[in-house]
Amino acid sequence: MLVNMKDMLLDAERNKYAIASINTPNLETLQAVIWAAEEVGAGLTINHAQGSEDVVRLEHIAPYMIEFAVKAKVPVAVHLDHGYDFDFCMRAVRAGFSSIMFDNSHFPLEENIAQTKAFVKMVTPLGISVEAELGEMPNNMPTCVQGQEKSDLSDLSKYFTDPDDAVRFAGETKVDALAVSVGTVHGMYDDKPNLDMPRIKKMYEGMREAAPDTHLCLHGSSGLDVDMIREAVRNGVRKFNYFTGMDTAAAPVLLKTILEAGSHPVNYSNLVNLARDVMREHAVQAIKNMIPGK
Repeated sequence: MLVNMKDMLLDAERNKYAIASINTPNLETLQAVIWAAEEVGAGLTINHAQGSEDVVRLEHIAPYMIEFAVKAKVPVAVHLDHGYDFDFCMRAVRAGFSSIMFDNSHFPLEENIAQTKAFVKMVTPLGISVEAELGEMPNNMPTCVQGQEKSDLSDLSKYFTDPDDAVRFAGETKVDALAVSVGTVHGMYDDKPNLDMPRIKKMYEGMREAAPDTHLCLHGSSGLDVDMIREAVRNGVRKFNYFTGMDTAAAPVLLKTILEAGSHPVNYSNLVNLARDVMREHAVQAIKNMIPGK
């Protein structure tokens, strides 16, 4: 069923788990992710990122995303991931997305607050949930994030979100979800990730008092082990974005299949279905990792 993200986040807070938020830039990924969520019996958000416009235009993939969400046996929000400008976010609103990430993290704090607050006021009456970002999210996959080259990853702490700023931001903007930087990166990790759990806990506790309807989320969960994910959940994270680990998992399997075929023909349709099945397996595990007890 198609829902907005707000209701899902409230349930995640009540029951102390995190929602999986996964990008779906083509039909096979959509199938993989929806089937995975139904297998686990958990809701999720399916995402289109502004940075994926060179893969598929929003207006082309949106009808498929919405149809899959409506027919799903679990709650599904159709979410815009990292919408960097107002016009693009409004394209998602017009296309029927139930949730929008209006990412103004590249602006100074005051401007980020002002622009986000105005956007929340405009789309909330439409039943659309809003995610924002505070703190710079480093990137380890060039072109993964619009306009970013690979970040300097020598000291991730320089990207961290200030807990006091997070509490203020949540209180003033009333966003449903706030993405923060505490040691994750977009893409894969060069070294073993080490998340700042006390920082997460401090932001969570401060936001429970100042803005109880705003929920913490982390991007860049590919490469985080289950223990780290569940510790972050215990400390208050209610949504994890996941994509790179799943999106890259199929390539080695496809290569092996092609090499083993030798001179025999390989059907593209079979390769596509094989890739879908590999992604489904990874999505199932990612969703389970975010739900203690699964």
